[in-house]
Amino acid sequence: MAQSAVSRFTEEQVSSISRRAGEPSWLMEYRFEALKSFSSLPLETSPLYKKYGGVSAFDPEQFSVADDEEAVDMRGHFEGFLTGRETNIVLQGNSTTVHIDLDERYAETGIEVLPIRDAISKHGSLIKDLLSRRLADPKTEKYAAFNAAFFTSGIFIRVPRGARAPSSLRRLLVTRNPSSSIVETTIIYAEESSKFEYLQEVYTAESQGPFLLSSSFDVFAESGSQVDGTSVQLLDDDGVYVSNEGASVAANARASLATVFLGGGVTRSRFNLGLNGRGASFEGYDVFFCDGRQRFDLDANLVHNSPDSQGALTARGVLKGESQSIFKGMAKIRRGAKNSHSYIAHHAMLLDKRARSDAIPGLDIDTNEVKATHSASVAQIDEDQVFYLEARGLPEDEAKKLIVTGFFEPVISRIPLEFAREGARFTVEGKWSGERRRLVDKETLLALTGEVPDQERHKSDDIFERHYKYRG
Repeated sequence: MAQSAVSRFTEEQVSSISRRAGEPSWLMEYRFEALKSFSSLPLETSPLYKKYGGVSAFDPEQFSVADDEEAVDMRGHFEGFLTGRETNIVLQGNSTTVHIDLDERYAETGIEVLPIRDAISKHGSLIKDLLSRRLADPKTEKYAAFNAAFFTSGIFIRVPRGARAPSSLRRLLVTRNPSSSIVETTIIYAEESSKFEYLQEVYTAESQGPFLLSSSFDVFAESGSQVDGTSVQLLDDDGVYVSNEGASVAANARASLATVFLGGGVTRSRFNLGLNGRGASFEGYDVFFCDGRQRFDLDANLVHNSPDSQGALTARGVLKGESQSIFKGMAKIRRGAKNSHSYIAHHAMLLDKRARSDAIPGLDIDTNEVKATHSASVAQIDEDQVFYLEARGLPEDEAKKLIVTGFFEPVISRIPLEFAREGARFTVEGKWSGERRRLVDKETLLALTGEVPDQERHKSDDIFERHYKYRG
């Protein structure tokens, strides 16, 4: 499918988006440069990967981009997605972020959670600097460029020096018959010696045809900070999900990012990590489960720029039906990054003969005195294990379910956030059963998964009745 035609996306449209938002001239120019990159870049720039470009190919011309944010009735939009117990939450309906709810303890930390447009107005010079340093680079990745040119929503999170979030911040992005593409960007800026936890959930409530959700997520973990993030994507099969993530980790900082990909007809994920200071550390986890005709294209690059750094990325996936996946991973240790340790791995299990999974892990080492390892495996489910469990009384479906959930467990069990960890197990089990499960509040989720909930009970009330910041 041809990917070069981009006539729907013009400088006039970019200019209109920027003018309506009242953006500074430097940001409009940034958008223009990104549009040029989107128009000229191929799907794949590496000759190693070009033959696999068809896995995530789609026609961008079928999707429009609106100049204005879409107004939604939030109460109706989130019906069935909230229990009333949620706190410290950001709600986004389609392309508009309208609801930020922080409790008093959270607000007292000084952590700022702002719609991206408010952040540009308040912290313009900081945002400009962070965009110039982002590793989800619009100069080298086609759909990172698309996002940079056309984003209309998103959030900016600034964690002040030494601040500690009292609980994780949870963000729900729910699509319901979007009238145009949803193009959003999220930036987390964790200052020195701070600590922050973040959970993002992406769901479809209803769809009447194909739609595009383009998401950009950048983490900047400054010296001595700690950032743990998890993302769960459960769009329906009409959704095309394009994700570009970047994490820049400074000296003695630690970051972890876990992604759980379960939905979407096409999922295209690009992740770039930079270990940019002595003692920087990162752990990444990809969990994906696809069936039917779903296509997942996952790409990861771990770059060690400084000595004594440690980076690891592990991906595990299960494929059913006629689904297809490709994992491309490269660990790079630059000259001068001595005593660095790098690990990248992909393991996939095929449940049907028509399913297909490919993996291309690689190493690029420019110095000595390092440790670097990569591994990959793709195999059918072990019939001997199935027979063993059946011989002990389990039905075939239950036996396979047990094997599949056990296959994911070495990755899921390492997700740092308890709520996200239990949520991953809960949604993966739902995928096996053909359910599109959603995460609920922590107390209800832990009860559903058999864990002991917190002793403190929170009064159930209407989240829209409490204090919040409103953005139309």
